[in-house]
Amino acid sequence: MYMKCHFVEIFCFTLAALNTVAAQSTHSNLSDGDRAYDRVQYNAAEKHYRTAADREVGNPKAIYNLGNTLYQEGRFEDAARRFQQVARMNQTPALKADALHNLGDALLKQQKYKESVQAYEESLRLRPADPGTKQNLQMAIKRLREEEKKEQQQKNQQQQSQDQNRSPQQKPQNQADQQKDQPNQPRQNQQGPPQKPPGEQQKKMEEQRLKMEDAKRLLETAVSADDRKNARKYRSVNPQMKPKSSKKDW
Repeated sequence: MYMKCHFVEIFCFTLAALNTVAAQSTHSNLSDGDRAYDRVQYNAAEKHYRTAADREVGNPKAIYNLGNTLYQEGRFEDAARRFQQVARMNQTPALKADALHNLGDALLKQQKYKESVQAYEESLRLRPADPGTKQNLQMAIKRLREEEKKEQQQKNQQQQSQDQNRSPQQKPQNQADQQKDQPNQPRQNQQGPPQKPPGEQQKKMEEQRLKMEDAKRLLETAVSADDRKNARKYRSVNPQMKPKSSKKDW
């Protein structure tokens, strides 16, 4: 029993010593990375931060600084992944807000405006009074609106181009369909009933005139002059009465 306990004590001491050495090594790599970063030696800083992140997996400071270095090197997609990793960790609100802010910057550089707006908004929920995040959010919103306006203009141009390039066979068909939807219009240039020849029509009118003259002569012969005189007096005293119009209920 004594030997076993002694072995456990030695093992625990050795593990603690190794952890201490690893922590010191991680701290040393982080310090070296910081110095290289301040000197704008981003390639060297990246190596130190990567070593620190590999030796102490899940170290938020190492991952966060590595993301900053990748951003400075123009590797925005890789930087965004590092900031997302830090934002998912259960860290302090300040560090998470910084990670989300930098994530918004990396997405903005990739012209992912919608995702950038979301990252800035999440950062402001954790730190509402941050002026830099507010300013970058307004920039991202402006770019997003410009992109949406440009996309709408392109859609309109494509639609106009399709309308102009439509084949001639389709256009008359569409016009015919439109005419089908319209109410029936009166037909034009319709011919009326057949006209009688001018000579025949004049002959008919002459015959009617002769018949009227014959009838007049017959009346004058049958009715005396005194009867016609009395009839004129009667018509002047008793003019013909017209029917009264009845009042309607509508």
